[in-house]
Amino acid sequence: MDLNFIQFYIYSKYEKSLEDYFFVGKSTVSNWRKRGLPKKYINIFIDKEKSKDIYQLFERLYPKEDVNFYI
Repeated sequence: MDLNFIQFYIYSKYEKSLEDYFFVGKSTVSNWRKRGLPKKYINIFIDKEKSKDIYQLFERLYPKEDVNFYI
């Protein structure tokens, strides 16, 4: 799981920035962009969202439509 996906998910679901979601400063997020997101914060994200499966998280944002709905 990478920083860009986590940022996209947080903004799409909560309309929050990484800073607001993780309660960190802008300089911290800037360092993450250069050096990578620390495992600690990936684990915080997984614990809060109750999943580490990107496909499951993406489906929470964009649920599949019920095929039988159109029949």
